Amino acid sequence: MSEERLYQPDFNCIFGEEHANAFQHGQIDSLIWPIYEDVKMSEKLKKLLSMKNPEGRHYFYRRKLTLEDLKVELECSGITRGLIQGMDLGRPYGIDNEDVINVVNSASNLFLGILSVDLNDPNSLEQLKNKEKQIKVAGVVIYPSYTNLDLDEDNESFKNFISYCKEKEYFIKIDVGNMNIPQNHAENTSYMKLKTFFSKYPENIFILSGWDVSGDFSLYYQLLKYFNNVWIELDPRTLGGMTPTEYFNYLFNIQGFIQNAWHRITIGSATPMLESSQMVRGFLEATEQLPFSQKLLLKTWAFRNINRINKSVFTPLENYNPALYKPLLDVKLIKKFETSSEIISFYKLKLRSYSITQLIYLTEVIRNHVKKVLNQYSDFQNGELFMRTYHTTTTFIINEHEHGNYLDLHYMFAELSKRDSGKFLHTVRALENRADFNHYDHELASVYGTKQFTVPIINGELEVGGRENFYILVTFGPRTFNLLIKIKLVKETKDE
Repeated sequence: MSEERLYQPDFNCIFGEEHANAFQHGQIDSLIWPIYEDVKMSEKLKKLLSMKNPEGRHYFYRRKLTLEDLKVELECSGITRGLIQGMDLGRPYGIDNEDVINVVNSASNLFLGILSVDLNDPNSLEQLKNKEKQIKVAGVVIYPSYTNLDLDEDNESFKNFISYCKEKEYFIKIDVGNMNIPQNHAENTSYMKLKTFFSKYPENIFILSGWDVSGDFSLYYQLLKYFNNVWIELDPRTLGGMTPTEYFNYLFNIQGFIQNAWHRITIGSATPMLESSQMVRGFLEATEQLPFSQKLLLKTWAFRNINRINKSVFTPLENYNPALYKPLLDVKLIKKFETSSEIISFYKLKLRSYSITQLIYLTEVIRNHVKKVLNQYSDFQNGELFMRTYHTTTTFIINEHEHGNYLDLHYMFAELSKRDSGKFLHTVRALENRADFNHYDHELASVYGTKQFTVPIINGELEVGGRENFYILVTFGPRTFNLLIKIKLVKETKDE
């Protein structure tokens, strides 16, 4: 089991229940070309592969692989799905969508399609609809610089295409054109052109691909800061002069890159130009140099982020049971006292953590329970909430629920809890006739947070600060544990 799985945060409070456990989703190679010796090639693809530059070298390099070679390569890399991408350049050469369909249909359990669209063609949307009937489609790709597509176009067919992709939850990949192919209208993917384009369509997801990491990357990367719907694909087409490890090291050392982009990165190998195994190796070697939190976060999501885009095509691995990753398991009323002016209820909440050390988000659990109780007693809208944890290796934390802050806290606690306890006395046979070795779990629960707290209820609302949220830090897991909730409500009386 990988370290990133052992110390996984409660992603439910960031990405929702479907992605609470990131590891119920496989790793994905987001860029694979459909070029294989044992799969029929279109005439456009044959022309692309035969084209040579003035020096007599092929424009499009490829290793001569079979589909079986590709499957072994993906399995070696820990990749469970590959996205097969087309390249419609509006020219006699390119990678036809028929090439994509042929490869995807050869192993539909392993591959999804990224269909290519030339939006200069007024029939492009109808063609897309016809092709998508033949395979599962993850998204679409456009090549503005090679098709001479002006992204400032405001015609009806262009708008219909964007709207259709939103409806189908397709990402739109935009290739910025850093390939050695003739007739490249680079002005169509300029920084300002893209910035204007993204501002028009805030509800679509766009993936920028084909950056020159040693050139325009530092400029285009700024777009991720401005637009939350813009993602970035990291692929090896512009690696020249560096290894995959150096490539990822370069990216990860850009100030703020990981903080801004960890949840909007996809990684493509561009196989058969390179190997997925080389990209994975470079990625893993580069992440080992990072701080604990950044290393684990990237190893969790960099090859999995794309699973969150479209749940109808990016499905969980087999035997997925989402109920296992919902923190709240049960709520039980254990005691109640009622008078004409006061109601006191005691509840026991049963919860579950699903990693060794986990900071679990409780705000919604608490708010929902308090709201449910208040709804039963319309005349009792004031009082107090009291909470207590029973366990010596758990503690309540009250803090801001900004995702970065939450993750910083979680990984800080996880890194502290994983330190070696071998030098401490709490390693010998305990009263229950078992060896204990979790000194730091007890230390965390004693030093940080609180074992119990009280919050006023005023006019049917918890009286908390605008940024205060509730968490329970649970160590020595995965485990089930119990919390005590006492809700005391008083009836409002009028002064005589």
